[in-house]
Amino acid sequence: MNETAMELDQAAFQRVWSRVMPQDRPDCPFTLDPLEDLSPTPQPLVRAPLSPLPCQQTPQSIPCLGEASMGELPRLEELIRECEENRRTYRALSRRMGGRGIFSSLTTRKDRQLRRLLAARFLILGQEYLLSTSTTPPLPKTRALALRAGFRAEQHQAAALMEAAQAVTDPCLAQLYLALAEEDREHADRLRAALERR
Repeated sequence: MNETAMELDQAAFQRVWSRVMPQDRPDCPFTLDPLEDLSPTPQPLVRAPLSPLPCQQTPQSIPCLGEASMGELPRLEELIRECEENRRTYRALSRRMGGRGIFSSLTTRKDRQLRRLLAARFLILGQEYLLSTSTTPPLPKTRALALRAGFRAEQHQAAALMEAAQAVTDPCLAQLYLALAEEDREHADRLRAALERR
């Protein structure tokens, strides 16, 4: 029972008791204190100081994909260019080999990686990144050489992502780089397995 309900019950009891026992008697074990004013006293309103909402923080205090990560843009953009070049190469190889197989699958995976890197850059800078319109680099002459080139490119990008993850101060970028590095290692393993099966 809350305090207000108890105060009201006490006041009602005193009123009824006063009617039944108008005077205190020495042979009665109960005595009543004079009826007090039990109405709650108004409390002055005190406003709590307003604390800023998280979205109102200054941009420099946002540690994850915010303006505080502007210094990370050169490395991020270099990783975007590498990923874009690998995707472009895989796409051309996929077309040359009939649009199916490992290079088609790697084109899709590189496209997803590229979108993740571009999203991170957009969150930091607030501007779209213009993808390159350059032509596809010369392709390897044989499938085996293409698999080898892909293997080396994936190993190189995985190492670059691991290095970036260790150097970056933004925890979200570090997490993204580590995840992409693991994917690139898986891509390299798939390319090696395809070369072993040829």
